[in-house]
Amino acid sequence: MFHLTNHEVFVISSRAEGRDGAQIATWVIPVTLVPDRMRVAVAMSPRNHTFSLVQRSGRMVLHLLAEGQEDLLPRLGLLSARDRPDKLSGIPWERTASGLPRLPGTCGSAELVVVDRLDSGDRVILLCDALEIHPEPDRPPLRHKDALSRLPPEVVQALADKRLRDGDRDRALFRDYGTPPPQSTGPGDLR
Repeated sequence: MFHLTNHEVFVISSRAEGRDGAQIATWVIPVTLVPDRMRVAVAMSPRNHTFSLVQRSGRMVLHLLAEGQEDLLPRLGLLSARDRPDKLSGIPWERTASGLPRLPGTCGSAELVVVDRLDSGDRVILLCDALEIHPEPDRPPLRHKDALSRLPPEVVQALADKRLRDGDRDRALFRDYGTPPPQSTGPGDLR
């Protein structure tokens, strides 16, 4: 049923031990209604380079991409800095006061500190509080399906293929809590 949604596209960036990293977030969701606080849950693969930087630094910058930034999806979604150390070159990064990479031209960004975590095996859900928020509200957010509709077909296919490969790779990490797999009562994909 999640394939029916058209969620916003977020980028996560971090820095540790002199190395920068950035990736497309698996999922981001606000988890508080307290008006003067920002707390989010961020789902990340423990196999990603950026996750290792967040683990070491305890911090990240969350960016809500704006329409027109869809060209970042293949760069930050298909390439790994482990294989391509130059993955971030040519992207005009700024720095937060604490030195983390921050992408300008988005709908906004927030420097986050990790306050708790839940390890579900193939994903780690990081509970984060905002330390600093940089709103850029005059830009409409980039949504997943809209971004894919603007990319070349071969890039869309490469992203879809990578998602399937990652799902197969991550199956071994999936933590089984004893719940049986869901039963579908109709056609379609549960993702």
